[in-house]
Amino acid sequence: MENNNKKENNLINNKTNSKAQDDIEYDDIDQIPITTTSTKNALITTMLGPCEVYPHRVKVSIVGVGKIGMACAIAILMRRIASEVCLFDKDENRAMAEAEDIRHAGIFLGNPLVTGTSDVSMLQKSAVVIITTPEKRSNEEPNVKDNLEIFKKIIPPITKFVCSGVLLIVTEPVDVMSYIAFKLSKFPPNRVLGIGTLLDSARFQDIMSQKIGIARSSINCMSIGAQGNTSVPVWSSINVAGLKLRDINSRMGDKDDPEKWYEVTESVHQSDAVLNQMKGDKGPNCWATGICTAEIVDAIIRNTKVVLPVSTHICSSNQGIDNDVYMSIPCVIGREGVHCTVRQKLTDQEKLEVQACADSIRNTLRESGILQEVSEDVEK
Repeated sequence: MENNNKKENNLINNKTNSKAQDDIEYDDIDQIPITTTSTKNALITTMLGPCEVYPHRVKVSIVGVGKIGMACAIAILMRRIASEVCLFDKDENRAMAEAEDIRHAGIFLGNPLVTGTSDVSMLQKSAVVIITTPEKRSNEEPNVKDNLEIFKKIIPPITKFVCSGVLLIVTEPVDVMSYIAFKLSKFPPNRVLGIGTLLDSARFQDIMSQKIGIARSSINCMSIGAQGNTSVPVWSSINVAGLKLRDINSRMGDKDDPEKWYEVTESVHQSDAVLNQMKGDKGPNCWATGICTAEIVDAIIRNTKVVLPVSTHICSSNQGIDNDVYMSIPCVIGREGVHCTVRQKLTDQEKLEVQACADSIRNTLRESGILQEVSEDVEK
């Protein structure tokens, strides 16, 4: 009996002591000031130190937060290509505001880190740096000389902090500005490329799909050469399910084609001007450019080895054109930028048109004094 009474008394005492201890603990918690730090400590029991290196972080930086720059950012974030996007602009307030605007809805984008800055050192560790500045206005021709001066200011410091990344040029004229970026950056040519005729090719594919009445993805076609109204649609190789359309209509795309398929070429060349005119002050066209840019970035980040018509350095005559020029040809895109190029079997007429594109690009460089100026800067 005595032992039972002792056990009951001990049990009661233990419960009393436990309750008293709990009351003390609860009282202590109630006395903690309600601050951000204390709330976080109370919520998270084990706090690890910050990790200095994030091995799986994928960072993409965008230089210029105009309409095209932001279209590129949204396209990349919506596809969840990068875990970190840095918006760089000389107007720091605008860059920070655009970044914060996106961060507010970051929960629906996979919780990426989005930052805005005017500090070029923040671009370090970027896998890809997209150059969209300066951005031409709607119905305005790009000023190559002004663009050159801006590139002289931004390209060297960017390459200093992004020594192992890939430069992707979106600034117009893309082929000319890609050449300038290549010379100023002193990067290997594979790590400097332009968006090139990817958008022209997408427009070519879209218009053809409407005329034939089948899905865009079922039509294999491509425009090469120079971006814009001098791009060269390669009619000789366009096919559906492996069947070349010129095996059905040998004059398809030619001026003497009775079915007037050449009107597709004219529509592709006029698309940019027509859309800019329709948009007016809302221009320039940006959404398709942003989506095409994201496609190239995705190929680089995931090393997909997809073939895309992008602007790259032609360092030999294998493509049938003069060397030392940047222009659009089919390229295999991977982690290091342009992995390799793909030769094409062009008709004599297509070769002439592609050579005309190369001559036009070189003339633009000469007329603006860029070839001489860039050469002098490189020698220094």
